[in-house]
Amino acid sequence: MGRMNTENRRKSIVISGLIGSAGIFISKFIGLFYAVPYSAILGSDLNSAYYGVAFQLYSYLLNICTAGFPFAIATLVAKYMAKEDYATTLLVKKLSNAMMCLFGFGGMVLVILFSTPLASLVMPDSGGATIETMRLVLILISFALFFVPILSSLRGFYQGLKHMEVYALSQVLEQLARVGFLLGFSALAVYVLNYDRIWAVYFGVLSASVAAIIAILHLKFYDRKQMRVLRQKVKEQPDPDMSQSHAKEVLRELCMVALPFLLSALLGYSDSIINTVFINSGLQMHGDDSETIIAVTGAINYGVLKLIAIPQILAPGFSAAIIPHLSEALTRNDHRRVRRSIRECVEIVLYIGLPISFCLFAYAKPLYYVMFTTQSLDISAQVLRWYSIEAFFSTIAPIFTSLMMAVGLRYRALKYVGVHFVIKMVLTMPLIAWIGYPGTILSDIVAYTTMIVCDAIELKKRFQVRWKYTLRRLLFMVIATGALYLVCLFFEWLGFGNCEAGRVMTLVQLAISGGCALLVYLLVSYVFQLPQVIFHIDLKKLLHRRGHA
Repeated sequence: MGRMNTENRRKSIVISGLIGSAGIFISKFIGLFYAVPYSAILGSDLNSAYYGVAFQLYSYLLNICTAGFPFAIATLVAKYMAKEDYATTLLVKKLSNAMMCLFGFGGMVLVILFSTPLASLVMPDSGGATIETMRLVLILISFALFFVPILSSLRGFYQGLKHMEVYALSQVLEQLARVGFLLGFSALAVYVLNYDRIWAVYFGVLSASVAAIIAILHLKFYDRKQMRVLRQKVKEQPDPDMSQSHAKEVLRELCMVALPFLLSALLGYSDSIINTVFINSGLQMHGDDSETIIAVTGAINYGVLKLIAIPQILAPGFSAAIIPHLSEALTRNDHRRVRRSIRECVEIVLYIGLPISFCLFAYAKPLYYVMFTTQSLDISAQVLRWYSIEAFFSTIAPIFTSLMMAVGLRYRALKYVGVHFVIKMVLTMPLIAWIGYPGTILSDIVAYTTMIVCDAIELKKRFQVRWKYTLRRLLFMVIATGALYLVCLFFEWLGFGNCEAGRVMTLVQLAISGGCALLVYLLVSYVFQLPQVIFHIDLKKLLHRRGHA
């Protein structure tokens, strides 16, 4: 019986992580494919650069709001639910909503106040680009900075309750609303009312606020049923302490837990903002002209950002799922379960993230050709090849930070995230000036590797996590990825993905080549027993049961 319970708990982490990632994946999938018509509406690399820079700011906020404060909320909710203290659980929800309202309002005001210097920093005032247009785009995106934190606090509450299906549905609904508003109003402005295409940029950045409002209303609707259940449990709870002093104590605990989460997210996801801020000046120092700078920044901040987001969904998905499970295990002082959950989470993300990131490298040109409209396809494809490296590291590194935070090593995690931030800040500008935009990736590799190694050593020291098994499985994953690349090269030799047969045919060729390559990855990894060990799936037993059925 005990063994069965252990297996059920183990599977629940995997399932929760997959559900959380599935919601993000579907929303990113929708966001990826709206880019095809939206890119055509934007019509130029310059408009893509305007939207991409603003979206980069929004994505930075989104990463903070999904990997920062909500993790603290989820941690406390899971803790008090494990103690069956339902009154305090509701108090955490109320206080966190109020705090995130203040946080969002402050962020919105700061962006509006500093929109002019920020616009001049991220966009060259040449090659058709204007500081005033960039400033207006930044002001429009700032409204999302108010609504998204409120939405994230509501999601953090349901994350702590382990209602990952609600968490996932909310993300899909938000993305559907954003894409519907963005495409509908942009097409109306450009094709029906014959406005300038810059209006597509304006409606694109406004869509983030509209979508967040709709997602908030959805969670408020779900609240009606869930809050009724929790309030009933509060009434049944003996002597629920809801005094003012208790509220202050919970607020203090929430701040103490939230501050490391918030700072780690601010610093840990800063690489994209640092790249955005330094890329313009760095490329000028490198000697690139304004047209090349706009082509590179447009690719990085729009198309490349969307494509590398595909593997990056694993980090917030599994981080969101693992927080309540680890918090509950620590509350029960179950260190064996903590060790198993840590390795399990890392290995799942490695197994899925490595081949997806490598596919971005192998299929860079046909992917970009199919998905986006650009006058600089070769430059954009080369940028994507380099950024596929960042896709992998920026998928793995946040997992280690989230694990450190979840197991109570928050200040150690913050220290190592700070080291990552300092290395990134120091190296980025000199490397861009020296070798161009690949300097952003080289600085990422050094900064992320340092942080991951420090986190892994700390987890081994504190919880006796045995990484040698994970490294052995990583070696098998690399071998399977090598087999995947051989399949890519074979189809390339056959003439697949040369971008000369039109978008539809290139997409068909991409689907055939990519599908075969991933199938080979699965088969080779199955020979090495990776899916069986990591996901606890035995294909032979499943087929045997299905045969009997």
